Amino acid sequence: MSKAEGRAIEKYPKETRDIGGIVIDFGYPQYMRDLYIEGYHQAEEDLELGWEDLKMLDDISDNVYAECDVEMFDEKEFYQEVLKRFKKMKEG
Repeated sequence: MSKAEGRAIEKYPKETRDIGGIVIDFGYPQYMRDLYIEGYHQAEEDLELGWEDLKMLDDISDNVYAECDVEMFDEKEFYQEVLKRFKKMKEG
């Protein structure tokens, strides 16, 4: 079972039982789980980085390095600034 399938079953269980174990609801039909899985895969594709994104990150990194006094940045701050600029460029 894939991660998407597992999440779909968690979100839309096949059945719900009461305290005594009696089935009280058969849940959503399979097509709801299928739609969830399809959306999950689309989100993965949308969030996947391509070579253009890597080039943009490399360029931003070079710019941050050139603009800032590197000795004043620790590694975490440097990459946080790169990430902040990357997100801003992706949004705009």
